[in-house]
Amino acid sequence: MKILDIFQRKLGSKELLTEEELSIIEDDLIDLKMEEATKNVLVKDFFKDPLKTLSINPEYTFVLSIPLALAFFAIGMAATWGTPIIDDVIIFTVLIAITPPSIAFHKKYKRTSTIEEYLPTFLRDISEMSRAGLTLPNAVNTIAKGEYGALTKEVQGMDSAMSWGVSFEDSLRSFAVRISTPIIVRSVSLITQASRAGGRVSSVLEAAARDAREVKLLEQERRGNMMVYVVIIYMSFFVFLFVIAMLTSAFVPTMAEAGKAASAAGAGNQFIGSFDPAHYTRLMLHTAVIQGFMSGLVAGQMGEGSVSLGLKHSIILTLIAWFVFTFLI
Repeated sequence: MKILDIFQRKLGSKELLTEEELSIIEDDLIDLKMEEATKNVLVKDFFKDPLKTLSINPEYTFVLSIPLALAFFAIGMAATWGTPIIDDVIIFTVLIAITPPSIAFHKKYKRTSTIEEYLPTFLRDISEMSRAGLTLPNAVNTIAKGEYGALTKEVQGMDSAMSWGVSFEDSLRSFAVRISTPIIVRSVSLITQASRAGGRVSSVLEAAARDAREVKLLEQERRGNMMVYVVIIYMSFFVFLFVIAMLTSAFVPTMAEAGKAASAAGAGNQFIGSFDPAHYTRLMLHTAVIQGFMSGLVAGQMGEGSVSLGLKHSIILTLIAWFVFTFLI
């Protein structure tokens, strides 16, 4: 470290520190403070505002939900070991583990979607103010007083950064790092590359706004078309569940009566004579629950382009399957 080298040298020679050495020491001290400030940023942000941190990083919600689910699993297994209720313990253990993350992923998706919707308006407004003669910092400062939905706080953050001397391009890049979606990254890259190449910034911003709006419209159109497949997945699951429920309520009791008749006729060692209706009912429950969980993940991937966003569908379909077999059969 430069600070230690300078002090060791000066202590040996008993000379006063020069201005250059003082500057080096000051720079090193600033670097040390910056390193200390950036250590464990996520942990500090979590204790400062847990909900905001988890909404930005929803995957970290598993750190809270999984221990809670394991505690429920341990208590449930100890209380229901050897009974059919153990199935309910396993089902709700999984649901407890994925419910908080599914809520966090959904909230982040809605927030980023809103930001993407307001992004073209934000860029177009800056372009118009730039044409009117305002500098980019003044334009952002004026726009920060407006309303842009979930994008408003990000604009205010950019305004604060630019008031401290951060350039418009750097503030945009920081924004793209915080809200890293394909549309935002594409727009920021377009603006920064065009600014480096030269030209009127207002024209670049207008082109970026037009591009972001067109990409968002195409994305919304794609999601609208894919929602048909989400409906098909739900309908397929309900048909599957209806068939399984009919088999369980009609076929299994019939097989059980046939097994009793076969046992009475002396055929107890054959398959029909050893038929256990409770065992096959549990097997049908397991089948329906697994089908519901996996169908939900597929619905999220097809409808919203992400398996994590399918967790909410998995929770809904799994609960429906559990409810049908617990209260209706």
